[in-house]
Amino acid sequence: MTKQRFFVVALLLFMVNNLFAQTIVPASIFGNNMVIQQGIKAPIWGMAKPNEMVTISIAGKKEKSKADAMGNWMLKLPKMKSGGPFKMSISTTTDSVVYPSVYVGEVWLAGGQSNMQFTLPECKNAGAEIAAANYPDISFFTVKLNMSATPLNQVNGEWLPCTPQNAKTYSAAAYFFARELHKDKNVPVGIIASSWGGTPAEAWTSSESLINYPVFKDSVIRYQNLQEDWSKLYSNFIAARDSIKKLNNGTKPPQLPAQKNYPTSLYNAMIAPLVPYAIKGVIWYQGENNAPRALQYRTLFPLLITDWRTKWKNESMPFIFVQLANYKAKNEQPVFKDDWASLREAQTMTLSLPKTGMALAIDIGLANNIHPTNKQDVGKRLYLAAKHIAYNESVVYSGPQFVNMNIKESMIELSFKHEGAGLKSNCDTLKGFAVAGEDKKFYWATAQIEGNKVIVTCKDVTKPVSVRYAWASNPDACLFNKEGLPAIPFRTDDW
Repeated sequence: MTKQRFFVVALLLFMVNNLFAQTIVPASIFGNNMVIQQGIKAPIWGMAKPNEMVTISIAGKKEKSKADAMGNWMLKLPKMKSGGPFKMSISTTTDSVVYPSVYVGEVWLAGGQSNMQFTLPECKNAGAEIAAANYPDISFFTVKLNMSATPLNQVNGEWLPCTPQNAKTYSAAAYFFARELHKDKNVPVGIIASSWGGTPAEAWTSSESLINYPVFKDSVIRYQNLQEDWSKLYSNFIAARDSIKKLNNGTKPPQLPAQKNYPTSLYNAMIAPLVPYAIKGVIWYQGENNAPRALQYRTLFPLLITDWRTKWKNESMPFIFVQLANYKAKNEQPVFKDDWASLREAQTMTLSLPKTGMALAIDIGLANNIHPTNKQDVGKRLYLAAKHIAYNESVVYSGPQFVNMNIKESMIELSFKHEGAGLKSNCDTLKGFAVAGEDKKFYWATAQIEGNKVIVTCKDVTKPVSVRYAWASNPDACLFNKEGLPAIPFRTDDW
């Protein structure tokens, strides 16, 4: 055997021996460059030898915990102030894992479907934004796509500090949110991004919650009893897809497994392994896939939020979400029924849950693209809501929201909250309002701002009963407050 071959074999044996010798294995969400939530006792957990003592050291602090009879261990760090990088070591008497660069700051989970998955290179002014994405105190953990019929305890991904190269993989909306937070609070920011395009809310909700929801109970039980390995189905799909790409011979690509959108599938694979990593709150961008079932979303979306809060054992965990953007062709006449308008209404109703906030995108969408490229304003508006909801700051964080309608003969007077410094129109004329009488037929109306009220009249309706604003997939949305935040679409009827 040559010296070179001997060296290679010896190195391999050394690596294998060390691999099998490893007795301390932190959960997969932990890693170098991670951010730990400040101000709370953040849990750290993993596997070790049964009954073995585990010690964690960071920033001059030490905590110990004994693994149980199965080797599971968990301990909580003492409350820490923002800062870093710190060295963290997790050790037993025979083994240790060391993370040279760990930060303490603010951690948020970013979830949803394609508009949250939408990456920085796809956004408006991508070149300049990527070149400027140099924030060593911001770090992202992007959960790799996966699905499962049962809850998993492992995820694939790694913590990547914010450099122009790494930022190319970031969720754009989450990045701009993180940047706003970092600049405003001057603290490290960690984002755990777990999103997948074209997915419904029920796929992101646990079986414990859905099993009590009659619409999903039977399917949850049925899927739990399936013997298929959904993770393997997806990995096989990836292998087949990549193989066809290499061949480049025009072969039709394989079909994505339908199980991706089954109830609980994505919660099990992409959320369950994250619990109970300490987070400040959640930012969420989803709803397009549930629009055809908007009425159901009134219950399903609050169920998801409550479900996640239960899993993290934090009933007041801030949950900030993006309302659906304007999309599709404009309607020449007022529409009576519209899936996207109804889904937006369901999202607005969810604000009745405590510690929730909503960022509007009704003015920044694209008629021909379901993915608005202006994720900068999405991130800013998410953070504005977070400043109030999560950080208790007295700021104007929402656009005008309808409160009351007062009908005076043929005139309708509308009152709002969140009017900020006052109402204004972003259009030459205040468009987007429609009025109906008892016949339920809507006509475009004339609207004008008088003080902090909007006065609406319609020559076609002498006895108005209902008024709607921005009630369409792609409406005219001209009403704003002077802080530049758009008014929330609404209707006064329940037709």
